[in-house]
Amino acid sequence: MKIGLIVFMICASINAFCQNDDKKKHAIDVDAIRETQLTGDVGLRPTIMSAPASAQQVAQLLKKFPGKRYLTFPETRQNSIRLLDSLPKPWLSRTAAELSNFNGSAQPGEYYVFQIGVYAAAQQLDGLMVDIAPLSNAGKVGITDVTCFNTQGVDIAGKSYKKSLTVKSKNVLPLWFGIMVPENAAGLYKGLVHIKPHGLPATTVNINITVKGNKIENHGFNKDDKLSRLAWLNSKIALDNDVTQPYKQLGRNNNEISVLGRTIKLSAEGLPQDIQTYFDKNNQRLLPTSEPILANKMRFVVEQRGKQLQFSPAAISFTDNFPGATRWTTLLKSADVNIAVHGRAEFDGYLGYQLVVTPLKDIMVDDIRLEMPMSPQKSTYMMGLDKEGGFRPEKWNWKWDVLNKDQDEVWMGDVNGGLKIKFKGANYKRQLVNIYYSFGPLNEPESWGNGKKGGIDINTENKGAVLKAYSGSRLLRKGQTYHFNFDLLITPFKLINKSIQFGDRYYHTDIDTTKNFIKTASEHGANIINIHHKKDIYPFLDYPFMDENLPDLKAFIDSSHVHGLKSKVYYTTRELSVNAKEIWAMRSLNNEIIFPGPGINTRTLVNPKGVHPWLAANFKENFIPGWVATFTHGKYKGRQDLAVLTTPDSRMNNFYLEGLDWMCKNIAIDGIYMDDLALDRETMKRARKILDRERPGARIDMHTWNHYNEYGKFASSLNVYMDMLPYIDQLWIGEARNYDTPADYWLIEISGIPFGLTSQMLNKGGNVWRGMNYGITDRLGWFRSKTPEYLWLFWDEHNIEKKEMIGFWDKSNPVRSNNPEVEATIFKGRDEVLISVANYSDKDRKFQLNINWKALNLTPDEVTVEMPEITEFQEKKSIKWNDEIKADAAKGYIIVIKKKVVKVIPLDTNRHG
Repeated sequence: MKIGLIVFMICASINAFCQNDDKKKHAIDVDAIRETQLTGDVGLRPTIMSAPASAQQVAQLLKKFPGKRYLTFPETRQNSIRLLDSLPKPWLSRTAAELSNFNGSAQPGEYYVFQIGVYAAAQQLDGLMVDIAPLSNAGKVGITDVTCFNTQGVDIAGKSYKKSLTVKSKNVLPLWFGIMVPENAAGLYKGLVHIKPHGLPATTVNINITVKGNKIENHGFNKDDKLSRLAWLNSKIALDNDVTQPYKQLGRNNNEISVLGRTIKLSAEGLPQDIQTYFDKNNQRLLPTSEPILANKMRFVVEQRGKQLQFSPAAISFTDNFPGATRWTTLLKSADVNIAVHGRAEFDGYLGYQLVVTPLKDIMVDDIRLEMPMSPQKSTYMMGLDKEGGFRPEKWNWKWDVLNKDQDEVWMGDVNGGLKIKFKGANYKRQLVNIYYSFGPLNEPESWGNGKKGGIDINTENKGAVLKAYSGSRLLRKGQTYHFNFDLLITPFKLINKSIQFGDRYYHTDIDTTKNFIKTASEHGANIINIHHKKDIYPFLDYPFMDENLPDLKAFIDSSHVHGLKSKVYYTTRELSVNAKEIWAMRSLNNEIIFPGPGINTRTLVNPKGVHPWLAANFKENFIPGWVATFTHGKYKGRQDLAVLTTPDSRMNNFYLEGLDWMCKNIAIDGIYMDDLALDRETMKRARKILDRERPGARIDMHTWNHYNEYGKFASSLNVYMDMLPYIDQLWIGEARNYDTPADYWLIEISGIPFGLTSQMLNKGGNVWRGMNYGITDRLGWFRSKTPEYLWLFWDEHNIEKKEMIGFWDKSNPVRSNNPEVEATIFKGRDEVLISVANYSDKDRKFQLNINWKALNLTPDEVTVEMPEITEFQEKKSIKWNDEIKADAAKGYIIVIKKKVVKVIPLDTNRHG
């Protein structure tokens, strides 16, 4: 169906999208979500820690320790504490000595973990602090790398932190500890753990670790049952200023900054004054001359009684963090208000701003706003703020509504230059994505939103666009600060990699068993296999490195390499399988890793009738059930994998990155496939660095579901994930996506081209004829899709990777259709031109081609013109270049114009005339 309406265009009479009164009726492919009966066997059996003691049994235990307000229960890693609202039966027999002593055994070089359960026997425990001292032995060889994961750690920015804890009355809090045993350690090591709630006496637990045996391999990370991988939570891996592929070092000359294909000039106020792009109209090459993205400088305005306050800027101070970044600060002063400007630029085209408004006295203002004027050429298209991707309308008015709209950002631009701006406040938090947005929505920025007074207007001025993000009137109070933060992304990020666009050919299937994957991929022209979860070699969501499946997964990857194929694994953040060995430790971290939610009362599209009985019995509260995978064939037939949602921007990101590094080093993965991720751009950048360093040439491709519906709260997927795009090689769009949409929607929402990327189609195989307008196909093996192998063969026969792609959006394209509903993209070689023609109407349409032969370096009388036979695409047909051709509804053609081969008759030197 047509999602758009005919509205005013900058360009003449073309479909565009507008705010839809019927947007809640947008089709959602529920089949893609796969309704699942929640009756399968999870395969996780109860342990000795699963049986709860009765109230009477607990009371009997407490009588042994009169006056104790809380008890401590040291426990080994083998017996993960599962019960939070009761004591497990094995603890009932503990003596006083056993409550204050832990004895364990570790190998040299092992990252050794253990637990101490804290039971609040008589009251809630507040402000609980934990201190673990270094361990020492008789030989005075110390173990200083010790931590309590619950109270201290390293966040995703690499900053160390500490925190206190709360334990509800009659509840258990599992405290998890990690000790890095030196490789030269041996003998008995002793240490102390001090546990102290606010207002209560401290408890000391003696730690006794006997180190013996051979040095363990890789600190124990290679064995999941040791739980040594908990160390990954505090990793600083790839936290540096290095540049990733294919970017160059950021440069700075005074207040002018240069990154790949773009330059930024700062005004005296520290904001962008001028942004230039050097990308050509198809993002195929960089040009010696540039085009402006801004029409004028960006301005931050404080207005009082109808007049703008005048500020005096101090000199800008720079701190360079080469090769990847630079930072700057300046102070804007006025009689009543100061504004501290903190900015940073990075090598991929990211600009981050923190504007801190400090009133020097109580002052009433009419408005505080940001003005961003865009040039006419670089404000042709728009995506965001309740507007689906496509042509920008003449004006757009939007108000904050974070509960009903996953929107805090907008992109405007052209194919070869644009800006995305994202508005943040001091209270910013990353939202949950996909069908889970409502459980963890955005915070309305207290600065920009200003209690529903704020909004964004986009108007056409001087043929360009001016964005005004206003916040409305308010009383600024002396002693308070107001944080008007925003991020900018300058697009495109990079040149399109044509070897990826035309050379990376995926086999990607939802079949449970992998026996024939390599054979099928090889026989049908694929060269990369994506190993999804829910497979006999990779059963559990986002945990590929389970001991029970790892040998099979490694053997498969090794075999694919022998057959000349690459293998990538499904590996994303957002959810985690309950089969992960560390799940119980992660659950103990006060909602830091496992996202808190309604628990057993949760209802989602995946769980419409309630949560799985296993989750209800074992997790009970403070979780959101995620994906359910039911195995119907193979090794795990009859089993179900359950997942719970993880918290964005948590130490789960560090764990994720170390897992990626481990897979690169130990099973030689060729990259990762990401699915509706919950990462920040810094973590994504770190992931790219790990792959660049450990597996050069490895790929990251990302799939995203269509978020523009009532479940995803009407977000455009590429806006949500644009921070990630600089580090991604290919897109797979899009589940629940409607491909019967205008060409401008395809260009912005599906193709990836305006961002320096290429894409592939998903839902039911997409539309192969329209896809060719952007040089994209679907994937081999996905359910209900036609095979792309015949188009791949055609590409190879005609060396499409070596040809220059000139899109229909490029006004210099030498081949144009005379029908506005039929678009033509060409792939231009020296002696051959491929013309992709697509009908974007739901009715048959006739068209003729207007060809600029001079621009093609050809003449009509020296070429042949035909539609070659391509299986499942078109039948062979000879035509004339100026014929009127009929294109069936929603279909098209590939037309080949080829220079005739001139036969040279050799001269017969024996003839005499």
